[in-house]
Amino acid sequence: MHDYKPFNSLISNILPQIAYAKHRQLLLITGEQNWCYQQANELLKQLCHPLVKVLSTSGELTDSSWPEHTHQILGQEFQHVIYDGFSGLVPDKFAALSGTVQAGGLFIVLLPELDDLHYWCDPALTAFQSFAQQQQQSYFNQRFARLLQSNLYLHLSQQSGWQTLPETSQLAGKINLTEQQFCIEQIIRTANGRANRPLLISADRGRGKSAALGLAAATLNDKKILICAQQFNALHSCFKHFAAARGLSYQTRDKQLANLHYIAPDQLLNELPDCDVLLVDEAAAIPVPLLIKMLTHYPRIIFASTMVGYEGNGRGYTLKFKRYLEQHYKNMHSVTLEQPIRFAANDPLEQHICNLLALDADYQDITLDTSALLYSELTPQHLAENEALLRQVIGLLALAHYQTSVNDLRHLLDATEQRIFVCQQQGVIIAVCLIAIEGGLTADLSQQVVSGQRRPQGHLMAQTLAQLSANADVLTRLCARVVRIAVAPSQHSKCIGSQLITHCEQQLASSCDWFGASFGANASLLKFWQMAGFSLVKLGFMQDKATAEHAALVAKSLTDRSSLIKNLKTDFQSDFALQLLDHFNQLDQQLVEQVLRDCAQHNADNIQDTRLAALLTTDYQIFTIKPLLWRTLWCTPSSLSNCDENTKCLFIRLILQNWSSQKAQIVLQIRGKKSLDKLFKQAVTNWYEQYLLKKLP
Repeated sequence: MHDYKPFNSLISNILPQIAYAKHRQLLLITGEQNWCYQQANELLKQLCHPLVKVLSTSGELTDSSWPEHTHQILGQEFQHVIYDGFSGLVPDKFAALSGTVQAGGLFIVLLPELDDLHYWCDPALTAFQSFAQQQQQSYFNQRFARLLQSNLYLHLSQQSGWQTLPETSQLAGKINLTEQQFCIEQIIRTANGRANRPLLISADRGRGKSAALGLAAATLNDKKILICAQQFNALHSCFKHFAAARGLSYQTRDKQLANLHYIAPDQLLNELPDCDVLLVDEAAAIPVPLLIKMLTHYPRIIFASTMVGYEGNGRGYTLKFKRYLEQHYKNMHSVTLEQPIRFAANDPLEQHICNLLALDADYQDITLDTSALLYSELTPQHLAENEALLRQVIGLLALAHYQTSVNDLRHLLDATEQRIFVCQQQGVIIAVCLIAIEGGLTADLSQQVVSGQRRPQGHLMAQTLAQLSANADVLTRLCARVVRIAVAPSQHSKCIGSQLITHCEQQLASSCDWFGASFGANASLLKFWQMAGFSLVKLGFMQDKATAEHAALVAKSLTDRSSLIKNLKTDFQSDFALQLLDHFNQLDQQLVEQVLRDCAQHNADNIQDTRLAALLTTDYQIFTIKPLLWRTLWCTPSSLSNCDENTKCLFIRLILQNWSSQKAQIVLQIRGKKSLDKLFKQAVTNWYEQYLLKKLP
């Protein structure tokens, strides 16, 4: 065993140098688990610093904890932290913890020897794999080890002792506050300026956005300020800087200081308390529909959020929410903070984390030339060994999707029975499709799933098809589900996504019975899948918390021997007619319209047609004609497709979703019952012309 004073030089020489440079550094301790724990506990004793955080499931490490959710880690600061890799390499937790390290601090990681990571039984691996499809090999860990072996950081190995130490900057670290000061000025200007000019602040971690909120709030002593965030812990920096600027004392449990008050998002929107200024921190962690609702009630509002990595959905949040602000608030402003202020520029730890987890993967859009498009399949092993290709895939997926997380990298590399298809031109990826192969379960387990006794991880589509059809045999066969599909922004509307789906279908036809996709339903996405030959077989009753969309499942048969999808489509459409009256009576109008376009037509009986024609010649009331219109519409649902927008809106809301006249007047902003009656009768006249054209011969 090595001399048990391995940390003397670290503490006496290296830590002062890191502190002088205002940098943070990665310290890797590798070896047998018990040995690593001994070293970590000894180092904690020698550091003697009260601000230390230890993430571990083991009680062998001093004051350890293992938070279930990433947001329980965010928003805090520690001088040093320890991540116990023996508890499992979970990228979300790993990245979040690294973001809490202060300048001059260490991010200490405990792992087996790097050569052993290829075969190490990582306890986190099963969380990224499907039931009955598990394997011990981890391409994520293999890539992790390879990158660590080629990087310069502090490394103490049980086998080899201290490795060659990286050179530490000999220059005093400098913090550039110019960007933050500008951000503070913009916050103050928004608070004091005209209404309905929201400010959007975007920053990587450590750039001082939360501090800027606190410092700006401290100058607004004549304003009532509410600050909102999913987790109060994320606001410690804001309150700390507010207190320092005002000369107040602050305890971490304080949720109110002077005129600055914390409020949770749900309480804010339920109670709608008055304030002069609303600050929303870590906005990317709050569902966009809730952010939009805040905008409707608070005329002076500042949104701030971390962009790279730790919250997971920063880049997609920017794409979706900023686009909304630009469309609806022409005088909105945005500020991006790039210079770090919690540590100096070129911070070693930040560079290591971005490299290890591909947080800085940035897709570079291209302009297509006349070269042929190549459709092919990539393997996780290929991606793990080809960093440039991996970063193209990660960058494109992050750019194209709202709900991304750091864990997506590990899912990409370690999910079993996953197939990765891409479209390339001259080696550049312009589209990617991730597909999970599901099913293949035993007959006994399949029966337990259908009866509701079991819900094995990772077989979302197979389980849904089996339960909808009450047919356990479905789970014993294989199906393919599109997990994600992304096309380079410049190549949208060029049929590349459709062509990639067709290629995938051709490759899967020999092994799978069904092909499908699950996604947050909106009209444009549903139209894409329907045009590709997929049928809607389920629409979830619950709305997604982040997007407020209902999960849709579309599918198609890859064999001629199964009528499953055809039957499920028929069942869904029959149920949907009644569900629109209840569960889905708030469903988006355009989505309802798109569902109707694919619904089957039936002949209305002659008595029904005769009665309708007669009733239309009278001075009918809405409530008297509603039932007849409802039955007739479901005989020929496509009769709405060529109507004007007002007709579609009134028919969907009043007839198919059974809104009351009072609700329709309020939501559709129609003044008075007479105006509604007049608009409705005109809509009926317009629709009836299309109905007569659409009637089956």
